Amino acid sequence: MSSAIVLATTAENAEALLSGERDRDHRRFPPKKLPARAYLAVVGTGSVVGECELGAAERHTAKGWALPVSKPRRYRKPRPIADFGLAKIPRSFRYVER
Repeated sequence: MSSAIVLATTAENAEALLSGERDRDHRRFPPKKLPARAYLAVVGTGSVVGECELGAAERHTAKGWALPVSKPRRYRKPRPIADFGLAKIPRSFRYVER
């Protein structure tokens, strides 16, 4: 798993993924380099609150492509988006070097 992605998400979706309430993320256009480590960036905060592993897109639903999420991990303290080499949170996702 060499790819890393900063994934833009809402605070509610990040909480659901990190707590294990949801085991899939839905994207209209899924990343091509999967599986990958995904850093969950909360829109409007400028910070990354946790990480997980995204699997390859499984199926297309009304919400978009279903991406399986595994190994969610919440950070004790949110990290600034600048730590990931970005000036701002991307619209959907952005590949990064980690």
